[in-house]
Amino acid sequence: MSNWFEKNPRKTFVLFLALLLFGATLITEKALSLKAHTKKSGIIRVIRLREHAPRFAGRITPSDDELRMADSLVPKEYPFRTDSEGFIEPALIHQHPDLTLVFLGGSTTACYYVDEDKRFPALVGRLLEKDTKLKVNSCNSGVGGNFSLHSLDILLNKVIPLKPDLVIMMHNINDLAVLMYAKSYWSKDFKKGHTSPIVELHPKIIDTRLLVDYLIPNLYLELKSMEKWLRHTLRPKKAASQEDELRDFRGKKITLDQNFLVQEFKMNEQLFINICRARNITPVLMTMENRLKENPDPLIMQLTKPLEKDQGISYQEYKEIFDRFNQAIREVGAANRVLVIDLARKVPQEKEYIYDLVHFTTRGSELAARVIKEALQQQLPSLKPGRN
Repeated sequence: MSNWFEKNPRKTFVLFLALLLFGATLITEKALSLKAHTKKSGIIRVIRLREHAPRFAGRITPSDDELRMADSLVPKEYPFRTDSEGFIEPALIHQHPDLTLVFLGGSTTACYYVDEDKRFPALVGRLLEKDTKLKVNSCNSGVGGNFSLHSLDILLNKVIPLKPDLVIMMHNINDLAVLMYAKSYWSKDFKKGHTSPIVELHPKIIDTRLLVDYLIPNLYLELKSMEKWLRHTLRPKKAASQEDELRDFRGKKITLDQNFLVQEFKMNEQLFINICRARNITPVLMTMENRLKENPDPLIMQLTKPLEKDQGISYQEYKEIFDRFNQAIREVGAANRVLVIDLARKVPQEKEYIYDLVHFTTRGSELAARVIKEALQQQLPSLKPGRN
C-alpha cells in the first residue's frame, strides 16, 4: 500500500522544498550571528514625524461632535491640500523666494475649518507680499494634536533644510494637556494625537498600508471611512471609548503642580529658540488666543465642566494655568530678546473670532494674519530677507 508521500508527489516536493529553505535560513542566521559575535533582534525603532500626508487633496467637514462643541463653526466642506513636503497649501509657491516663513503648531495653527486662502499662515505671506513687494513663501506645518516636542522634531527634520528666514511657533493647550495628565512629554500612555515623538518599536519592516495608500489613495480613504462608520454603527460604545484620547485618565483626580508644568513648557520654548539660532534662523513665539474669560460664555463652561467632574480641576484653576503658559511664552521671549506676537491679547475672546475654546473662525484667522503681518514687518529690516 502506498503512503501519503507516494500518493502526493507534488505536495511532497513543495513540503521538502519549504523545509529545505527554512533550514537554510536558520543555518544562515546562525552563521551570521557567529560571525558578528552577537545576537541581533531584528527590531527596528523609529521616531514618528507628526505631519500631514504629502500630496493630499480633498475636503474636510466638521463632525457632529465638533459642531456640538462649537457655537460659531460653519458646517460646510473646507478644501484641504498638502504639498510634497506635507505643508498645508498654499505654501512653497515661489521657486526662488526673497523671504521664507514657517509656522509650527497644532490644530490652532493648521486652521482646518477656515477657508483655504484665509488660514493665517498662508494669508500672512500674501499680506507681506502686498506691502513689501517681496516674494514670500509661508508654510503651514500645523498638525492637530501636536505639542511643542512634535514641533521641535519637525523643525529639526523638515524645516531646517528649507533654510527659512523665520520660524514662528505657537503652542499652549496641547502642551498643557500632555503635562497635566501624563506629567511628561515622553509618556507612552498619553494618547493625544494618537502618536508621540518618542522612540518606539516599528510594528513591521514593510508597512503594506504605505503601498496601498500610494497605489489607491482614494479607495483607501473610502474604505477607512467605511470601517469607521461600521465600527460606530455596530459597536458605538466601544468605538467611542477607543477614540477617547483621555480614556485612561477618566475619573482620576489630578493635583496641578503649576510651577513644574510651566518650567517643563519653558524648557521646550527655550530649546526652540536655541535650535533656530544655531541654524541662523530668526525664532518668533506666539501666545494662544482663547475664550477663557473671567465670566465665561455658556459653551466654554460646558466644555470645561468635565475637567471638574473627572479630574477635580475647576474652571478658574484651568484658566489660571492656561494663562500662565501664555505668560511663560512672553517671559521666555523677553529673556531671549525674541519677538512675541501676543494673539492672546490681540484677538477678542468672542465667538465671532474663536468658535470653541481656542480655534479660529475665518474672521479670527484674518485678524490674526493682520496682527502677525504687522509684527513681522517691523522685524524685516534686521532680517536681510533672502540671505539663505
